[in-house]
Amino acid sequence: MRFIRTTQKLQKELGIKAADITPVGNNEMPTKAFQEWYAHVFILDWKKQVIFIEKETLFSFCVPNLTRKDIKERFSEIFEKGLGKALYAEGVSGEAVSKLMEACRGEIIFGKTENRKTIGAMNELVKHHKYSFYYQDRPMDVQDRCNRYMPMRGFPNGSKDYQFPIDVFAKKLKEQYDFDFKPHKEDAIHKIFSVSPLGV
Repeated sequence: MRFIRTTQKLQKELGIKAADITPVGNNEMPTKAFQEWYAHVFILDWKKQVIFIEKETLFSFCVPNLTRKDIKERFSEIFEKGLGKALYAEGVSGEAVSKLMEACRGEIIFGKTENRKTIGAMNELVKHHKYSFYYQDRPMDVQDRCNRYMPMRGFPNGSKDYQFPIDVFAKKLKEQYDFDFKPHKEDAIHKIFSVSPLGV
């Protein structure tokens, strides 16, 4: 099961109304990380993009160049393929990817966005994507940036400290599935400041 909290803009793209959103009580919420996501649609270079952000870890990824038809008819596929690509880009092992993808498959239950901290983090990520696109001349995939390079606040544990989402993600991966994953933030920083595009 996947519980995806959508903004009103994304609800419009999906063709659902607020009244159609399933009310979910606290006792019905997913009990494991990677099963509750926030999602929003925004415009970049005149094209729609959907951003997904995992509530517990603030691990995020974007799926670009979408039409309303794509979002409405292929939303589940968009989420799964985007997540798989993001995990691969971060260097997560194949076995761990399989476990996470299994946890994120199944019926999608749509809910309203509620957690202000998560919404705030999502808004910051959208700003960062737009800034990276318009004001930097290095054509670097956004998935090589935010999780490893952009420290965030707003994690459910209530900490006010800034943490890299990829570090929190690695900790949850260890706690939940006993997988060891060492993020390579240095690789992202090297690529960002490389003279040549993509560090090649």
